[in-house]
Amino acid sequence: MSAETEPDDPEFGRTFRVSHTYRSLLYRAGLYGSIATLFVILGFPIYWMAQNAFKTRLAIQEGITFFPTPETFTVNHFDIVFNPTVGRYLLNSVIVTIGVVVTVTVVSLIAGYGLARFNYKHKVKTARFLLVGYMFSPIVLAIPLYLIWDTLGLLNRYVGLILALSALSMPFAVWLMWKYIQTIPASMEESAWVAGAPRWRGFVDVIVPQTKPAMIANSVFAFAIAWGDFTFSYILMPSNESTTFPPGIFRLFHSSWETGWAEFMAVSLLVSLPALLFAFFLQSYLLQGFKIRAL
Repeated sequence: MSAETEPDDPEFGRTFRVSHTYRSLLYRAGLYGSIATLFVILGFPIYWMAQNAFKTRLAIQEGITFFPTPETFTVNHFDIVFNPTVGRYLLNSVIVTIGVVVTVTVVSLIAGYGLARFNYKHKVKTARFLLVGYMFSPIVLAIPLYLIWDTLGLLNRYVGLILALSALSMPFAVWLMWKYIQTIPASMEESAWVAGAPRWRGFVDVIVPQTKPAMIANSVFAFAIAWGDFTFSYILMPSNESTTFPPGIFRLFHSSWETGWAEFMAVSLLVSLPALLFAFFLQSYLLQGFKIRAL
């Protein structure tokens, strides 16, 4: 090997270095390119629903257009929302979703506090066992639940579906709350006890206010699971009057020739917006809470 290519030579490898300016440009190009790609992948389905929801049936059948023209623009497809059957589906979804969010938030807060503050045998194994539920697909759990719920008389009941969906969301929620409460110093509760406050008062005044970011994260996760659930709702709510929106719309469009692709896009757009707005606004409070927590 010649002297010019020796590793000890200070000139060796300089030709392979990239200047700070080029590295900064490459970093920004990769960052903004990744953001643009992610935005297109996530935003295109919503855009496609929107532009089909505002186009006439004839315009949809004629071919692909990225924007509805004034001649093809219409809002008549949203009249399906005033259908009493669709309204019932939406009401059922709202009731079930609220029940799941409240149940998951309250139970995960209490269970996470118990795991974080009380010591008992096999506590860590118990917490790890909670995650075993994620090893099974919802369809695998839905069939046994159908048999159990049928025996208990919980089919076509809000409480039955709320319990099933809450159990699906609970492992992650409890695990997150457990880890978050561990970051809160126990001395803060002990100070409240020294002042004469009982344990439950210390829990309400000290723990609950500081766990708002974790509760918001759990509520967002539970909302996403409950609002968009199809499998459990379809199996545990076989009655058309008690089912939620996703399986209800599926049954409606398979049983009626009067509803078409445009109406389906209109309803799907309206149902997608609450979930997006819910996650967007709570995400702002979630990030703000974590920033305050980090300080």
